[in-house]
Amino acid sequence: MKARRVEGLDPTAPLRPNAARIVRTRLDELRLLAAPAHDPGAGEAQHDLRIAAKRLRYVLEVTGPCFGEDAEPAHRAAKQLQSVLGDLHDCDVMMPRAEGIESLRGLLRTRRELLFGRFRDLWAEAETEAWSRLERALRRTPVT
Repeated sequence: MKARRVEGLDPTAPLRPNAARIVRTRLDELRLLAAPAHDPGAGEAQHDLRIAAKRLRYVLEVTGPCFGEDAEPAHRAAKQLQSVLGDLHDCDVMMPRAEGIESLRGLLRTRRELLFGRFRDLWAEAETEAWSRLERALRRTPVT
């Protein structure tokens, strides 16, 4: 999945306005990819969402201090989403390899269902707290 282009970056500007543009773009990208990923069978959409969470996580690791404590819950949420979606993807990759071993396939299906439930819970928590706090911090950052 190719990352969305960040518009309006100015290499002569201070870090914070540029960082805000990048974080806004990554958060918008994450949210855009979330709806299709909520379908339990949408493995590819879930994998794309994991990549988007990774991008948001890494940009917040570098630029989070620009936005104060309101960026930390978003960083933590992106890290947790990346992890659970990665584990979910591992189940998808292993399922065809377990062909003919029904006990293992059953375990993988059960694990995937549990991980998908964890993903949905993490997303709901992030929507009500982490993303809104990050957006509040971004609104305090003037973008010229």
